[in-house]
Amino acid sequence: MFYVVFLVKKKEGMSQEEFVRYWIGEHTPFTAKVPGLREYHCYPMIGFDGATPPVDAIAYIGFDDEAAWRVAEKSPELAESLADAPNFQDVSRTFAFCAEKHVIVG
Repeated sequence: MFYVVFLVKKKEGMSQEEFVRYWIGEHTPFTAKVPGLREYHCYPMIGFDGATPPVDAIAYIGFDDEAAWRVAEKSPELAESLADAPNFQDVSRTFAFCAEKHVIVG
């Protein structure tokens, strides 16, 4: 599997509850339509020990391989999902990276 991991920062002025409601209820249907998508996991933060959390959520999307991701990243479905991102996240502070999964216990 090939993964893209997102470290998500919510939009300024949005509560965590508003952020999660929009992300899960409004945004995820866009991403779920991306061609070749095999996994889509969302992890909104529910607690943090510290003043300001570095991120408000983590998400990852999984594909069979990098070639499947390269097709997906050019799709209109992904473009639609990315166009919706500013509605609930600070895109200047949200980061994505490609990753390999290593299961230690599972």
